[in-house]
Amino acid sequence: AGRLAAGDVIHFTVCGSSVVVVNYYLVINSMKKSSYVPKPMNLASNQWRWLENMASKYKLSSTSKAMRCCINCVALGDAQMESDGGCCGCNNTITKEVELSTEQLTWVEGQYNQCDDDNNDDSTLSIEQKVVSACMKLDEYTVFGIIRCKSSVAKCEGAQEAVENIQQQFSVEKDEVVTKENIDICAKNCGCE
Repeated sequence: AGRLAAGDVIHFTVCGSSVVVVNYYLVINSMKKSSYVPKPMNLASNQWRWLENMASKYKLSSTSKAMRCCINCVALGDAQMESDGGCCGCNNTITKEVELSTEQLTWVEGQYNQCDDDNNDDSTLSIEQKVVSACMKLDEYTVFGIIRCKSSVAKCEGAQEAVENIQQQFSVEKDEVVTKENIDICAKNCGCE
């Protein structure tokens, strides 16, 4: 009646015309449960390559993390999406799944709603394509060298690791790393509400 642990044996008894006892070994996943939601995203192939390259270059955990950095960068006003959309090489688009926080999903949906309300955006690009296009035009430091953290760097293991990576990548001292803590990407007038 206590907690189960990896390697515990569980005996199941199945009743019927005969009794069967089967041993199952419980496998416990020690990985942290993801707080991100999978979302299919349609981007141009050159945008996926850029996200993959940035994830590798800046030692990010995944392409999803690179996309989350881009969304936060734009949502907090450090990059501007072009209303005309520009061109992102959209003739060759690929759909892949990325993991976003619920706040990021809300922000993206708010952008779609705002575009519908404004009804002056003739762009054929998705919000996600516009976000990546905006970040591709910026200097990499603005997108990947500024820590944007929902809590505080002191409380966030990922942000602490990011400080070390940024120090190495951009040859800056710890106290020179720019941090934006306790961010709320929907606090700005972003169409989320």
